[in-house]
Amino acid sequence: MNKLRAHFGDSLRRFWRQERGAGSAFYVLGMMGLLLTGAYVIDTVQTTGDASQIKRAADAAALAVGREALSKNNSDFSAADRQRLAWEYVRSNLGMNSKLAQQLDAADISVTEGRRSNARRTFTVSVSFASQPVLLKVAQRQHEIYSTVEVIYRPSEVALVLPNTSTETAAELAVLRRLGKNFATDFLADYPDRRLALVPYSQSVSVYDDANWSSRIRNWSLSGALKPVELSSLFRNNDYGIANLASRMMPDLRSKRMCLYRGLNQGDNYFWETAPAGSFRVHYRHDLPINAPDMPAIEWIGPNPDFGQANGVNDTRYIIGDKGCPTAALLPLTDDLNAISARLDQMEPQFNTNYAIAMGWAAMSLAPSFRGSDGWGDGEYPLDFNDNGSGNIKAIVMMGNTTGDWFDTDSYNAYVGEAIDGDGQGGDLGKQAATLRFRSLCNSFRSRDLLFYFIGVRPGDPEDFGRTLFGAVAVPGLQACATNDGGYIRFADSSSFSGAEGQISELLDGILDDIDKHSSAVRLIE
Repeated sequence: MNKLRAHFGDSLRRFWRQERGAGSAFYVLGMMGLLLTGAYVIDTVQTTGDASQIKRAADAAALAVGREALSKNNSDFSAADRQRLAWEYVRSNLGMNSKLAQQLDAADISVTEGRRSNARRTFTVSVSFASQPVLLKVAQRQHEIYSTVEVIYRPSEVALVLPNTSTETAAELAVLRRLGKNFATDFLADYPDRRLALVPYSQSVSVYDDANWSSRIRNWSLSGALKPVELSSLFRNNDYGIANLASRMMPDLRSKRMCLYRGLNQGDNYFWETAPAGSFRVHYRHDLPINAPDMPAIEWIGPNPDFGQANGVNDTRYIIGDKGCPTAALLPLTDDLNAISARLDQMEPQFNTNYAIAMGWAAMSLAPSFRGSDGWGDGEYPLDFNDNGSGNIKAIVMMGNTTGDWFDTDSYNAYVGEAIDGDGQGGDLGKQAATLRFRSLCNSFRSRDLLFYFIGVRPGDPEDFGRTLFGAVAVPGLQACATNDGGYIRFADSSSFSGAEGQISELLDGILDDIDKHSSAVRLIE
């Protein structure tokens, strides 16, 4: 019995010795697994860290390429230039990771361009790199990290509308010229797809052009507008050989002026979107020569043309050169700074003020219906409207001295022989009609996404909009121009442009920034 117990005890001890050996093997295997897992985690963390660093560098490079492409609008920015810039930004944004910096070179960087629409381009910066495990002795793996930016660039057109009224003395016009030239330079410089029009204004806007004045006045005039009935007596019998208003002997044409008009009734908005052919009437100034002694004049015997009738009491009548029609004509959209400077130099003091008429012509300078030989003569500009939000930007930038107590209520706002719409009764009704005219015009601008910026001068708090007649009558209507981020109305604390040149310059810089905001952007999308 004792022998049996001894044998069983020996067998049990041998079994435990054998199992302890087997347990050690499992323990070793477990430790190896933990080591391998740890190595994998360490290598994975290293690879992930490298990828994160490269992603940040690729983001910075893509944004840099996008901004440079925007500033140059693709001019002088080749594929090689884009790749070189991307490489510089990737390399400088790798931080303290010297190993990664040594591993990458320019050949690992590529830049591809895409296009989502005419106004939206994309640039993708791709970075290829290899991850080499440090602890695990396995083959390296290739990775590619990429970042994409969207570059939004919209060609921009601006009509710069400047007063040439009797208030603008030689000193005032000198300031306006400086402001205009600086604005044009800043707006056009380095932007090949930008154009600027100049719209000098007084009571109206001249569209005279030395090269084609005769064809313009004939082609743009309504049938019968060159021989209005109230001037029948003039055309029948005069000493100048004048057969119609297109005659070179007419006082305005002799002084190189041409002021046309259409769409004066409420809601017509000067038909600024309509093509010019066969749609205008011709302004002329029936007045005494003594009221404009420096202007050419003609005289004849006939009825008073102000009544719009062919018959009436005959007397000596006069037509004189229209001092409300500026010497400096509208300059259509251009990127020629010399032409802009020359037109600014032509500006002279004129007569009274009509803001709405100037706004109408500013809009016509941007209207695509005036494109081509039948319009302003340019086959490409003005561009189409930005109806779907992906096209170009059109803006009106207008200045005015708003210290006066009379504007937009004269005969320029009415057809010959007719009362001014709403102004015939005078008083508050006339002011209400002027306000409605501004509001209607502004609503038509917003319907076409035209931006409108107005800078006025008048002494006092720039934020006090109701003190002057302009603030009470024009501003309530003009505010419709600035709805939905469509521009703004600002005032400088001064009674003159010369007293506020610095303020106005800052306001114009702000307008340029706002136009840039509307016309261009760079954003990271991947």
